[in-house]
Amino acid sequence: MSLSRQRVSTVRGLLHVLVTAALALASSGLWAAPVTGETTEFQVAGGLVEQCVRIAPFPGAQYSKRDLDEEQTYCTLDFAELALCPKLWSTSPGTILFEIDGGDFAGFERENCSDGHHAQAVARSQPATFKISVNDRDTSATYAPASWVYYHLSRYFQTNVRVPVAVYRSTDAQAHNRRVTKPALAIVANRHGLGMLRAGWRFLDAVETGQASGSARAGALTDEGRQVFGVLLSSTGDRYGAEVNGTRESGWGAGQNLDFQQTAPFLALRNEKPVVEAAQASIREARMNPRMAKELRADTPVEQVVFWMQDVLEITLLDFILGQQDRIGNIDYNWFWYWVEDGQLQSRPAQGKDVPADLAGFTPLRLRQSAINDNDAGVRTGYADFAAKTHMLEGLRHYHAGLYQRLGRLAADFAAKGPAFQWLTASAGLSSKEADTIANRVQQAFALLQADCQNGALKLDLEPAQLLMAPGLTESDMGVSCTIATP
Repeated sequence: MSLSRQRVSTVRGLLHVLVTAALALASSGLWAAPVTGETTEFQVAGGLVEQCVRIAPFPGAQYSKRDLDEEQTYCTLDFAELALCPKLWSTSPGTILFEIDGGDFAGFERENCSDGHHAQAVARSQPATFKISVNDRDTSATYAPASWVYYHLSRYFQTNVRVPVAVYRSTDAQAHNRRVTKPALAIVANRHGLGMLRAGWRFLDAVETGQASGSARAGALTDEGRQVFGVLLSSTGDRYGAEVNGTRESGWGAGQNLDFQQTAPFLALRNEKPVVEAAQASIREARMNPRMAKELRADTPVEQVVFWMQDVLEITLLDFILGQQDRIGNIDYNWFWYWVEDGQLQSRPAQGKDVPADLAGFTPLRLRQSAINDNDAGVRTGYADFAAKTHMLEGLRHYHAGLYQRLGRLAADFAAKGPAFQWLTASAGLSSKEADTIANRVQQAFALLQADCQNGALKLDLEPAQLLMAPGLTESDMGVSCTIATP
């Protein structure tokens, strides 16, 4: 029988209202999440109150209706009314949430969770994944706050790259251990090639049962150790091959990050020729590597490479700022139709290769839109910032004017410890050290790009939409400037 729970939602408000609400919780004997925003509570056995928090908006960010609807949907997900299965692939633990028919959650978990990916075939839907911070000597690196910081900053930068919506979630540590962690340990015990995953589940078991100690344990627990907390999100997409992720022939770490800089879009960004010519030349140059030539077609549309150039700018900027150490090999894509209508670039998911009848008159292009779904190896102090270590923001010759302007305004806010900077600790729950590190990286990133812009090495001439709407426009035609405009 599922537990009866009471959901209580607060209303998104100003920071002082949120602080007042947190103080009220503390004074009433309840606990307050380390983040602030619109909160939904789930009363569970033993007097615990699980929380889902739609983190307060990042100042200046733009959220779509779909973003807000997803946030709201995630915070209706009651773990007692869902089947919970352990993630049995890759290198880090996670909990897969399933909606099922019939309500026999224990039976579903017992009969289907060991099937891994295939469990979804017998479920009604898979609404989200719950991921907890796991950082121990033998585990892979995962840090839940990174996922929600990536989400909110991507909406500030207005990226074309898709970054998953993310909300905060806590749950009863003992119940999660019984339903998910212990079964995971039994399932993966004798499976080959899952050493880091096994280590992750062992660590999580030690955390939830009180055997672990130290900062890594503290980073996964809340409510005086009675609950584990993490992030709820959902990601879709297929994994790029060498054409975007790079050949990865130089091994993990700096090597594969340097290989990434030999992809066509990255080569084009460092080519001084006009954007279209740079994109065309980069296809030929990248294909000189035999491994790349197998996955990057000689007839790759130049429009695709130009859109990839924009994607690479956004990915490398976010990764530089947030200190991502595990990006290469984790860039995905979805197919989209792009077309111009009433002077505006439009897009929508592409189902198949045939042009939809209602778009036929617009001569749409079917292109791959990039997605970064795995964003949990950043933000935490101590992770390797490979975008910085391998100088990804240096030597660029093309940049997007809007992205440059938004970065400049963010650098000014962070330097002044303004509202955006305050959000990092007051709303996103980061430590002051993490916030200061991010602020320093933002200012460093802008200083690098501004210096190249002012000396003429960097052109603010990359605008994929212009390629479709008004090809041939120059930087001067678009009226861009290295000076940061007041919003």
